[in-house]
Amino acid sequence: MVESAAKRAIRLLDLVPYLTTHQGVTVQEVAKEFAISEADVIRDLDLISMCGLPGYTPLELIELSHEDGVITVRDPQNLNSPRRFNEEEVLILQIALAALEDALPQDRRGSVSALRSKLRSIFRSQIPEAALVYEGDKYAVYLRIIEKAILQNLKVRIRYLNKAKGETTDRYITPLKVLAETKRTLIDAWCDTARARRTFNLAQIQEISITKEPGVSILSDDDPEFHVAVVSSPPDTTFVRENLDQLLKLSDNTFSIKVFQEEWLRRSVLASGGEVKVVEPAELKMSISQTAKDALANYA
Repeated sequence: MVESAAKRAIRLLDLVPYLTTHQGVTVQEVAKEFAISEADVIRDLDLISMCGLPGYTPLELIELSHEDGVITVRDPQNLNSPRRFNEEEVLILQIALAALEDALPQDRRGSVSALRSKLRSIFRSQIPEAALVYEGDKYAVYLRIIEKAILQNLKVRIRYLNKAKGETTDRYITPLKVLAETKRTLIDAWCDTARARRTFNLAQIQEISITKEPGVSILSDDDPEFHVAVVSSPPDTTFVRENLDQLLKLSDNTFSIKVFQEEWLRRSVLASGGEVKVVEPAELKMSISQTAKDALANYA
């Protein structure tokens, strides 16, 4: 397995202070301590010898040797002295540690969290701790809010971008469930604005906040709010790729799909440029056909 640059960089940050406090340690001992091969130790030492203080001439580089397998650091370039951080550096370090903590599995965050606490205790900043927030994935935050709303049956307020209409609206919705598809994540919810059940693409939610207002009681999937449509489309169209998890294949080029609003299907078919056609229901098929004819008439 090829080692990532990030993983090696983290090891080097541990390796340099280890070497300065273990003068005369052998390559074999370092390999055992860091659970790497002796060849990896030699490569790390060669890289460290090219690092140092700004200027990066031979006078500023870390000077070390590993003759006969014994490692000696002759000029650690201040690495053997306590580091004095200014306020800006500590704040940057706090944010970087928060980013690292966010990226680690839950069971490995303890040591990073402890280091952040230690920094807070020995360095007093004018900036309140609550202001130091890092969130690597805003959609992960959105999902946590949505999951909380589902569990507690509460409404959420969202600012939603409707790409088809090119407009952004504020809505109050009652989330029902999260539909994790291959290429997108949808939120099945009751929308107060539409006064109907709708699906919202998580990637198009720009803002979200939970309210204390109880959610709306929703009818089951068997309610007439849902419609089943049959469409004809080649399997390689954008429509099929984007809705693959919701489509039920009836034949090579025919699919059924459950829709919450016919207007969404109408826009999707018209946007396909003739690649996608509605087979059923007949009323929707005729309506789309008439809309296309009216649009063409405007170009005459």
